[in-house]
Amino acid sequence: MTSRLDASYAVVRKTGVPTGWREKQVADLVRVVGGGTPDRGDSAYWRDGGTPWITPTDLTANKSKYIREGAEHISETGLVNSNATLVPPGSIIFSTRGTVGNLAIAGVPLTTNQSCETLVPNHSEASSEFLYYLLNFGMFAFHRLAGGTTFGAITRREIGRVWLAMPSPDEQAAIARVLDAVDAAIDRAREAVIKAEMLDHSLLHDFLDRGKKRPVHWQHKRVGDVAEVGSGVTLGKDVTGFKHIDLPYLRVANVQDGHLDLSTVKTVKVRVDEVERYRLEPGDVLMTEGGDLDKLGRGTLWEGQIPDCLHQNHIFRVRTDRSQLDPRFFALVVESDIAKRYFNRVAKRTTNLASTNKTQVRAFAFPLPSLTEQAQIAEVMGASKAALRALKSKCAALEQLKKSLMHDLLTGTVRVDPALFAKEATA
Repeated sequence: MTSRLDASYAVVRKTGVPTGWREKQVADLVRVVGGGTPDRGDSAYWRDGGTPWITPTDLTANKSKYIREGAEHISETGLVNSNATLVPPGSIIFSTRGTVGNLAIAGVPLTTNQSCETLVPNHSEASSEFLYYLLNFGMFAFHRLAGGTTFGAITRREIGRVWLAMPSPDEQAAIARVLDAVDAAIDRAREAVIKAEMLDHSLLHDFLDRGKKRPVHWQHKRVGDVAEVGSGVTLGKDVTGFKHIDLPYLRVANVQDGHLDLSTVKTVKVRVDEVERYRLEPGDVLMTEGGDLDKLGRGTLWEGQIPDCLHQNHIFRVRTDRSQLDPRFFALVVESDIAKRYFNRVAKRTTNLASTNKTQVRAFAFPLPSLTEQAQIAEVMGASKAALRALKSKCAALEQLKKSLMHDLLTGTVRVDPALFAKEATA
């Protein structure tokens, strides 16, 4: 009981109660409405339905602050003959089972299943937009009440018992306006990233596939003809009795599709006499053996970011003959649909898993232009990827800005004068 009482006050302890703000329980700010599922056996409840019916899965898939559609709709008859309740726009949909605390604001009248609770704000106490931001900011408290995890369940009563520090309605609206502006900028940045990714993919396709009408002077080569394929170090080998050293190594998680994730790099004990066999060199192209389908044959270029770095045995290292194959070009080939089609076709498969091997990597055949053309393609694609990285960096910076602003505004560290927006409205 004490831990639940502590959790119910956790948000207020984090934010404090700034001057002029008041402590309020969620139950005092909203009316909580449950959901329901019409009988699946009666098609009239689902056929030609016009009312969006939201589930936690829909909330997980939703990338916007607002939600207007789900995967399914129910009919007026289904609404009347179930526990589902139509809620007004501005209501906050809160997933309570499975993934606890996914939120979205209803953008249209809609209903939910029983794994969601809907918080209908009392607008004299709380604005939908401000409450949405504050609930997200304080979601850790609801996770504690759900048993200390995002995966579990939370009851309506537990949601309602959480205490929040609430400014006046005017200050709520002003804070929400600032955060809305940042959200709008983030949305634009994400859209720009998506468009840049599509352009990058389209450019690569045009360069390599060209409608499968490639220049007649382009050759068709197998990897084994123009490169050497190497395996990596096996983890967990007993090196007792041998002179050994601790060195960084790349795992499958480090090698993504077209880029590296070096946020976490682990080390491995390896025999000194085996280091050269597994040491990566700038220009090596890395390819993953498989596992989940998204890990099959994905890869990128190693540019020597970490000195004396090795690779584990679930990653192949392709070292090209540079008199024939520019490694930058081959890294693009690995990223292309040509490679994905090949490895999907030849992979050894079990349920939801797929893997390849060195023989199949060596046998992979791909179009090979002259070294001059390889370099030109690599340079154009390099510029495209640099632009994409810049957009992703901008997106990350905006998300960090939002995180900082949420802390400053929702704790009252930085106050927003509502009169600023009142002047704007009358201008």
